[in-house]
Amino acid sequence: MQTPSIQSAPVQPGFKSIKSNCQVFPFSRLSSPEHLHANFEVVICGGGTVHATVDGREIALSAGEMLVIFPGTLHSYDRSEGCRGVALSFSRELLVLQEYDFSALRPTVPALRIASLDRDVAHCLERLREMAAPGKMDETLAGAYLSLLFIRILPHLQLSETGSAVPGDLLYQAMQYISQNVSRPLSLRGTARALGVNEYYLSHVLNERLRMGFRTYLNTLRVERSRRLLRATSRPIEDIAAACGFANLRTFDRVFAERCGCSPREFRRAAMESDG
Repeated sequence: MQTPSIQSAPVQPGFKSIKSNCQVFPFSRLSSPEHLHANFEVVICGGGTVHATVDGREIALSAGEMLVIFPGTLHSYDRSEGCRGVALSFSRELLVLQEYDFSALRPTVPALRIASLDRDVAHCLERLREMAAPGKMDETLAGAYLSLLFIRILPHLQLSETGSAVPGDLLYQAMQYISQNVSRPLSLRGTARALGVNEYYLSHVLNERLRMGFRTYLNTLRVERSRRLLRATSRPIEDIAAACGFANLRTFDRVFAERCGCSPREFRRAAMESDG
């Protein structure tokens, strides 16, 4: 069966895009259903335990350890309420390592203890952590630190050309499409049409394998993205709501409160107090 050509969802009128090739944000909890995206993701645990599943493999990340997730890798976070740390999300374009085809590679050892690595690793992570404050991001400098970081850690990741994510699998395609278009207007029907499948069949696959419906899955990803932006940027809440795909501020407030138990403003205020 030939893989269908997947088109991006249409842009919502008045959509306010928030684009960045690198985001650095502190966290006090991590919780996200299985998903994938085109960026690298690095999670540094500063306390407690981060529970993650990467390509079907369960990982418990302890304080002083880092988790490296490559683009296109299925991963999720669960039961990590008591943890704290810093997460990085960045584009492949920031790495000056042209000899690697990262889309075809996966770390065999994705979790590393920072103290056992070259001291450049801790230095780069600390410099990148300092960029978490709103207005502190310098993508040129971030790219330099990220490139040095990866030069030091790549031998320890033990890269392999195999991965469990299957691009021809409908769930993989659906998660890829949703991740690429999470900030745009999305519907089950439109997603099914883009994938070239029946919407009822797609709904069945999502419920069967993710244990949640399309709308719940989409809102979960959107809220988690909004939490990052609320904490890592000083953007107006209205802009963040639009950039995360919410049709209006009222819907954003309602969905955010349902998942987080507080309003976006209360979350940002508490995050600023804890970081201060």
